[in-house]
Amino acid sequence: MSDGLIDPRASTLFYVVAAIGLCLAAWCARSDLRLHTVPVAALVTALIFALHTVAVPILPGVSGHVVGAAIAAILLGPFVGALSVAIVLTVQSFVFADGGLSALGANVTNMALAAVAAGFLVAVALRVLLERRHSSSTLVCVLVCAAAGFVSVFAATAGFIVEYALGGATVTPLENVAYLFAVHIPVALVDGIVTALVVGAVARLHPASVFLFGEPDVPDRTARRSRSLLLTGLAFAALVTAGIVSPLGASGPDALEAATLRGCSAGPDSDTGECMARRVEEHRFAGSALAGYTVGDRPGSDGAAAVIGTLGTFVVAGICFRLLAPRERKRTTVTAA
Repeated sequence: MSDGLIDPRASTLFYVVAAIGLCLAAWCARSDLRLHTVPVAALVTALIFALHTVAVPILPGVSGHVVGAAIAAILLGPFVGALSVAIVLTVQSFVFADGGLSALGANVTNMALAAVAAGFLVAVALRVLLERRHSSSTLVCVLVCAAAGFVSVFAATAGFIVEYALGGATVTPLENVAYLFAVHIPVALVDGIVTALVVGAVARLHPASVFLFGEPDVPDRTARRSRSLLLTGLAFAALVTAGIVSPLGASGPDALEAATLRGCSAGPDSDTGECMARRVEEHRFAGSALAGYTVGDRPGSDGAAAVIGTLGTFVVAGICFRLLAPRERKRTTVTAA
């Protein structure tokens, strides 16, 4: 969501909602984080950022990207997952001028809180249902991840509808709402497929790193080797996605922008009553060095900008998660003389 899409009162309200939600998530995340799990959580966050930079064509002239809320929820848990997506959104807004500063609270509310919660709840419920039917573990993983990714996208979309209803520029026609949900169907399908692929790969390399399916991490030599392989794989996937796949993405407005621009025949500033984006403002950091996912607005630099953002997100997430992770007490042994 861009600046001006909802009015200042609604923006303030959802900043408060986001702040409360993230504070609760941070408090609860302390029980899910350990110092040795921080690198995995930081790399998953970096991978989600990289996936956000890949624009997938979903309709003629319209693109979409993976939200990653279900990936974060299933791999990291609902609390660490919410913080992970919030870190991605914050880096995008402040560094890449992607997502308005005034709308950051609303974006965090619908993508980091609502989408993560919906994805995790669906994943838990479907896993219990399928396991009662004695389905194979592979089938359970695929169906659970695909459904969680699909539902999480629509949870974020529904969150936007609520936010716009409370502070939007105009009364939204029902046909625009229907179009908004319709155009997000292919986005949700892509998100479900990518979620299944990512979680399936992590589960194969190091099952203990999957919060939803994982077993307790046994610190033996085999587990350490598989965990090292997982860290390498996540880093490689994030950098390849950002540096190679991202520049190959589609151009044009994303699904949300396309929906909000419907009825704006004369541009966002049109007085047409159906134009949802008629009050949209230019981002305050639109002239920054990495705005628009380019380096200094140079042509062909989008891959480099995405890699810089991926590495920066990894550092920010690593610092945040390390500060939250409880310190492990060293065991001391007393020997009798």
